[in-house]
Amino acid sequence: MGIPANNKASWKSSRGKAGAGAKKNKRTREPEDGAQPAKKRVNNQDKYDNEKRKHMVKWNAVSETSRGQQQKKLKTDRVMTRPTGELRVEAVKIWEELRRGDIENDKRALKMKEIMEVLRGKIKEIVFKRDMSRVIQTCIKVGNEEQRNEIAEELMGSYVDLSRSLYGRHILMAILKYSNKYRSKVISSFYGHVRKLIRHKDAAAVLEECYAVYANAGQRWKLVAELYGNEFAVFKDNDTTSLDTVLAQNPQKLPVVLDALKTALVPLLQKGTVQLSIVHRALLDYLRYADSRDRLEMIEAMRGLVIEVVHTKEGAHAGMLCLLYGTPKDRKAIVKSFKGYLQRIACEEHGYAVLISALDCIDDTVYMNKTLVQDLGAILPELVADQYGRRVVLYLLGGRNPQYVGSEALKIMKDGDAVRAETSKKDPVVRHSELLTGISEALLRWVTDNIETAIFDPMPSQSVSETLLRATADDGRKRAAWDAVLALVRREVDGTNDKHVLVNPIANRVITNCIKAEHTAPTSPDAALPDLPKGNPAFGSEVLAALEESDQLVAAACAGVFPVRALLESPATSKKARKLLKPHAKTIKKALEAKPERPRSLPQIVELLQ
Repeated sequence: MGIPANNKASWKSSRGKAGAGAKKNKRTREPEDGAQPAKKRVNNQDKYDNEKRKHMVKWNAVSETSRGQQQKKLKTDRVMTRPTGELRVEAVKIWEELRRGDIENDKRALKMKEIMEVLRGKIKEIVFKRDMSRVIQTCIKVGNEEQRNEIAEELMGSYVDLSRSLYGRHILMAILKYSNKYRSKVISSFYGHVRKLIRHKDAAAVLEECYAVYANAGQRWKLVAELYGNEFAVFKDNDTTSLDTVLAQNPQKLPVVLDALKTALVPLLQKGTVQLSIVHRALLDYLRYADSRDRLEMIEAMRGLVIEVVHTKEGAHAGMLCLLYGTPKDRKAIVKSFKGYLQRIACEEHGYAVLISALDCIDDTVYMNKTLVQDLGAILPELVADQYGRRVVLYLLGGRNPQYVGSEALKIMKDGDAVRAETSKKDPVVRHSELLTGISEALLRWVTDNIETAIFDPMPSQSVSETLLRATADDGRKRAAWDAVLALVRREVDGTNDKHVLVNPIANRVITNCIKAEHTAPTSPDAALPDLPKGNPAFGSEVLAALEESDQLVAAACAGVFPVRALLESPATSKKARKLLKPHAKTIKKALEAKPERPRSLPQIVELLQ
């Protein structure tokens, strides 16, 4: 019954007052004379509550265990009501032991025989169940070749359906991995179904595994050819492995092939499902053979998806063609899509080439310096230490040098030079010079801060060498970077210790290159590479001066280091170096006689001093 609103306040105020007939709380009333204090009762009550709580916790634990057992029993009962229930329960029981990693080989072989006896002839009935999928995967993995082939043979005719199954597709993956005999049969079972499977989430993963990992050149063509028209889906030619071969024999088929490709690719681009290698190959062929108008339409449709394709060889090639043929708007959209993924792209085996292509053909260097180049400068330590990431940095420094840029990427760029001349208006020399200016400050800062370690590391040392030679800066940063190198040169030389910058085989190459560059600029096959900056330090003369000041020149010569040989051969320093070392020629000769097993360049130094 509710309390009237006007009486609520009086009701609340009267609750705490003990009237004449009010019932007192047993815990708060005053103890009578001779009675035990209330505190004693409180402690007893707390003790009772604690005991009760402990019993409740135990009861709950037992209850949870019982509940779990009940659920497990109910699940088993549900399985047993189905036609294959008894088989599944027995197979899972054996599988629980079979899948253990610590089981002995003999016992595993025995369990495999047991489970094969249970499954034989009934695998197709249970293969689409989640628990049975795990069981069969384990059988394929740990079974012998005969048992694997038996399972694969029993599943023949169901491969396409398995690829569409959330659980069945993992069985196909296991067959592809462990059964050499049936691998080609799995691949051939997809012939005629590629267009449908490529749009199915689960089947596409199996198709990618077949195409990218296990198929040979002929099988890859038979899979991808279905995207080129119905004729290729029905008639399989064992002698054909590429579209180039088809068009060389039947050039009249080009319009039909392009129409079929466009019909197959546009829905995939609209959905954004272009991660598969087989799609990348189709995209590449379309971009290579389509006319200008159709190519630009395709580039416009995929410019936001280029980032999804750069991880494969064909995808990276397609991305490079998008940059090469695309409009300025397309190119900027592609570069913008790279933001946030730059390090990942640059450090991929094929992705780095797409970044180099963007640097090679985009005319708006102001935009590039504010976006791509600036972002590259922020991750320099990670790039210069990576096998592929360093190539992007070295391209900015050294251009199209085959020593730094991969041969395949160079070939694609050279083949596209005629197209670049039409789609890019800026002089390549000017473009490269402006981009180099944009990255120089970050490079010189990195060299100054990390010279102690970078110069001794094989990959970063290449960037150190090119930065010292080619970076452009007018604010003293290059002077600071070179002074950091000279500080290492002045350290005491120990011919037996490879930690000195002149003795270490990696670091001394950097010093030697700088010494040679003072009198002869390094040659490059890239005609667009700018000349060395005129404000470069006098590398060789300053190295010689540093060695003379620190009294380490003779010790370095006795150690047979290559930079000393370079100083004696350089027209800029040979006269002074010979004058300083001539009085110590006998000492240097004795050093050669003392360690003939590791002379380094000592024989040449002795010969130059004669």
